[in-house]
Amino acid sequence: MNKRLAMESVLVTLLFIIGFAVWNVVQGMIMTMNYVPDLTNTATYGNPLQSKVAFGTIVRWDTTSMIMVVAGFVLLAAAYYGLRSGMQRWTQRS
Repeated sequence: MNKRLAMESVLVTLLFIIGFAVWNVVQGMIMTMNYVPDLTNTATYGNPLQSKVAFGTIVRWDTTSMIMVVAGFVLLAAAYYGLRSGMQRWTQRS
């Protein structure tokens, strides 16, 4: 097993996951900046405006979800490792 390639696979997987999380945050910020509440229809129904806003979600980490996260990370890293090692073998033959 190529240690350098294994380390590269883990780092690329981490960067992919971090990039995905950052994209979700940026997308949420853009949606928040562009949101304009419809105040005209709210007043006609007689409902008071919401005074508290909840941010985020509640995530309960049980054993099954932790196993799924770790398995997904390992599978993504293994897929990258397999693709890169296959590409290296293919380019060495050419």
